Amino acid sequence: MYKLLFLLMFTAVALSKLTPVQAQTVNEKFDRLDLSENFDTSSGIWTFMSNSENLFLVQEGEYILNRKAPEKPYAIIANYDYNQPAFKMITSLKIEKANDQNGSVGVMFMAQNDGNGGFIFEINTLKQFRLRQIVAGSYRYLTGDAKSGGWVKSNFINNLNVYNLLELRFSQRNYDIYLNNNLLMSFTEIAYKSGRFGYIVGPGSRAKIDFLYLFSASGKSESTAGSSNNNNQQEGSPDVIQLAESIIKLKTQINKLQAENEELTRNLESVKSADQEDENERKLKDKIITDLQKQMTIKEASFDSLLKVNQTLLKYKEMVAGNENADLIITLSKSVKAEKEKNKQLSDSLQILKTELMKQKGTKAAPPAEKKEPQKVNTEFTLPKEN
Repeated sequence: MYKLLFLLMFTAVALSKLTPVQAQTVNEKFDRLDLSENFDTSSGIWTFMSNSENLFLVQEGEYILNRKAPEKPYAIIANYDYNQPAFKMITSLKIEKANDQNGSVGVMFMAQNDGNGGFIFEINTLKQFRLRQIVAGSYRYLTGDAKSGGWVKSNFINNLNVYNLLELRFSQRNYDIYLNNNLLMSFTEIAYKSGRFGYIVGPGSRAKIDFLYLFSASGKSESTAGSSNNNNQQEGSPDVIQLAESIIKLKTQINKLQAENEELTRNLESVKSADQEDENERKLKDKIITDLQKQMTIKEASFDSLLKVNQTLLKYKEMVAGNENADLIITLSKSVKAEKEKNKQLSDSLQILKTELMKQKGTKAAPPAEKKEPQKVNTEFTLPKEN
């Protein structure tokens, strides 16, 4: 008998962890608005906190969740008991920035008062999601596996710092989860009839919540608030439902447009930066061209000087035309002339020194000896006769 009971319990637990399917399981008509939270003012439902590990506050129509501690996530449970047998939760949330890939944000639902039960749905910076259940003080993965931490890739998740529209439907122990108007997964869990809800923010993550709405099916409401809340709506008229749905659509469109505008702004800044780089590169090229032009001007002037020198030497070259050593002769003639001038300068300097030396000795310097003309060397070259 005990073995049979154990087997039945084991089977029930095993069946409760079903593989997520892409099929809608909740078809309830949710025509009553129970809670509308736009974070315009402090409603008394949400936790405000400011310390070295957390900063939670409502500001400019958003609930800001800044988890400074890098080690582990932090959960915020709303001060609002919700016991409807069927409901629809719609919220908009995003990760603004994170220290690393562990950055995440998500919702808690069906959280039990003793802390020993409930679900956590999260998205992270890598465009992944996961669903976990709290069982006996530990996590049980309803998506992925322990090796991947339960994370599963999804193209339905928006980029970092872009709001994601999350919709959760519950009825008769069945759950449907939609993300950005796409059915993400469905599952069944018989463990809970009702529970509390809230948000979870990952380690080193800064996230924001734009709004949260709760809808239920027509019938007597059993929801009670832990404190007074002017946003609570105990009306099920079509006008109220239509207004709430219109607000959700408008806010979602606004968030989408803001994300697109931010992307366009980033692209514009990128183009401006590229244009600036092109302008700097153009200026650099203009400077290089100017420097090259200056160098060309200097070289052209040098070339003109060489042309003048060459024209001066051309007559000497014409004198020895036909001689294969004409260029060499011209070069040697210039060298001889230079050496002669240098020799004359040295001789004059030596004579001046001798004169000064004689003055010091009190005698007159001997007159310079007459220079004898050196014997002429025949440098003429007899050209052959023309034929």
